[in-house]
Amino acid sequence: AELRAPFAGTVAALDATVGEFFAPGTPVAYVGDLGAWQVETTDLTELNVAAVQVGSPASITFDAIPELTLAGKVTRVRALGESKQGDITYTVTIALDKQDPRLRWNMTASATIDK
Repeated sequence: AELRAPFAGTVAALDATVGEFFAPGTPVAYVGDLGAWQVETTDLTELNVAAVQVGSPASITFDAIPELTLAGKVTRVRALGESKQGDITYTVTIALDKQDPRLRWNMTASATIDK
């Protein structure tokens, strides 16, 4: 069998071996565009999200690369909040203005969003 993605990208992880069976809907490969990173925050509380809008400038730092600070802009503010540890939080997506080859999926980042 041949597995094809509906878009061009890089296989970042492959969780399948020859002859292995999977249930329908089970992820077997992680494919992405590694040339256009974005950052998702998942901890913006309802007290802060009202002042954030699409286009708001942001500054991103990374735990693994402490000397790196990248600028970006908010591209999405999820309309539906989630209850996390007693707070309502919202996911905000930030597109980076510049890319860095040292970035990897799931790196810990901190975002400061100008309101």
